[in-house]
Amino acid sequence: MAEVLTFYNSNPNLKLLKQVAAVLNKGGLIIYPTDTVYALGCLSNQIKTLNRLAQIKEVKLEKASFSFILRLNWQNIPNP
Repeated sequence: MAEVLTFYNSNPNLKLLKQVAAVLNKGGLIIYPTDTVYALGCLSNQIKTLNRLAQIKEVKLEKASFSFILRLNWQNIPNP
């Protein structure tokens, strides 16, 4: 089921962010705006969802050209 959530950079709603994280963790897809177009997103470790994304884009997963965005929480990474 689709749902539209609105976020504000100056005051992000943590409850809504947790809701989006739950959707992603359950294998869901999200649509979000970028500077120029809307993008589709999912977790890169969800093969079933990656296949669904490839199907939406009408490409084979093996030949898909996806961009992967990683965000690390540097505060939780121990110093060597």
